[in-house]
Amino acid sequence: MQHFHLTGSTTETTHEDSPSTHPTGASQQASLAAERARIRQGIMHVRIDHFYCELEEMFDPSLKDQSFVVGTGTGRPNEPGRVIDVSPAAIRLGLVPGMPLRRAHRLAPRTRFLPASYDRYQPILQKLKERYRFYSRIVESIPISDAFIELRGCELLFDSPVTLAERLCAEIIEMGLTPMIGIANGKAIAELAALMSRKDGRKGVLYIPPGREASFIQTLPLSMLLKVRAAGTGLPSSLPGLSEQSTSEVEGKSEQIDPVAVAEMLAHLRDFGITTFMQVAALSNEGLARRLGKLGGWLHQIALGEDSSLVIPDAPPLSQNARVRFSHQADADETCAAIRKLADYLGERLREQRLKGQSIGLILWPNRLKRETHKLLLDENGQEMAVTAEEETISGQMILSRHSDEADIIAHHSLMLFAHYHRSGVRYLQVQLRVGDIIATTPTYYPPPARTRRLTRKL
Repeated sequence: MQHFHLTGSTTETTHEDSPSTHPTGASQQASLAAERARIRQGIMHVRIDHFYCELEEMFDPSLKDQSFVVGTGTGRPNEPGRVIDVSPAAIRLGLVPGMPLRRAHRLAPRTRFLPASYDRYQPILQKLKERYRFYSRIVESIPISDAFIELRGCELLFDSPVTLAERLCAEIIEMGLTPMIGIANGKAIAELAALMSRKDGRKGVLYIPPGREASFIQTLPLSMLLKVRAAGTGLPSSLPGLSEQSTSEVEGKSEQIDPVAVAEMLAHLRDFGITTFMQVAALSNEGLARRLGKLGGWLHQIALGEDSSLVIPDAPPLSQNARVRFSHQADADETCAAIRKLADYLGERLREQRLKGQSIGLILWPNRLKRETHKLLLDENGQEMAVTAEEETISGQMILSRHSDEADIIAHHSLMLFAHYHRSGVRYLQVQLRVGDIIATTPTYYPPPARTRRLTRKL
């Protein structure tokens, strides 16, 4: 829950922040706010390859640089099961995740086969996800250990996205894992940046500044798309910025990349000698879309450095809460101003996480004497064990006719609740606003079936 601390009266605060009184200070604050908003624009992708194998090496250091695989069930090659992860040395022998254990044993009979120990993996995986949520409220988890982190939801202070990513990278390395982190304005470009973050002497972090996406993408071969496993295509559209007033809504979650369709598309383009993003950028969008469908149009946008895919947060919370604690006894006007501030804050939180709520709850702490109430905690002999003082509150709730994330609607109904429960002369110590019955504005995505490859026709 977010807490606001108001140290002065409303009149004094308004006077200090008035642009007409301190024009220089106001312009500096505006420039600082614009700079903070600029550096918080972007998506950070964290990728950890060979996650299960790195954990097994952590548990058994003798596996370092050895060829081994982690399989389902007992992990024995003479029993039914599949490979879920392979070490880098096993990859060089032709083993890949997803193949049957028996086939992997035929290809590399001297490879060591280990069963997956999910009970030992889970605490580390949970700690890793807690690290992600510490850096941003907007996190899209990807099986098994990867994630997309939107910097707009970050509440930490940082000078640049690179310093923030280096801090997260160092914390993951302390856990014994090897992360690759890419930062860009879209999910697909951020994932490609992560794949290149340990090339050419880099140390695991690669930042693509705004406006440099095209120059970065056009240096890569198209085969890099075969390693992209989670980025969305950005269809049908992206969400407008928080500062923009728009009536449009997100119609659905951005479509995910179908690896089979991507492989077929790359094979089709390779038949015509097209193997790099630079060659794709020189083609027309209409021609690619006509020949390859939506995936061809998406490929052309990526080749031009345009990526509008969204970070879709994990399961939405049950509610969003925020509270103001006054340093004095606030009257009705100050309390209403605090309620408006809370409504603006919660509205922004809902929009940036693509959520909407339907119930509005208001809790007020009036400046009254606490009532002594007996809390019946009995021991084995039936004797009372504790006496507590209960803090009196005033609370109410209102159900909206539809789900909403608009701060004006939240503020309007919150002030209606306050007007209903407020009594003349009553002052307040704190106020809390709650938005409940939350739903996500992006429904569950179901990937389309893989397309069948068409016969290549020579131009």
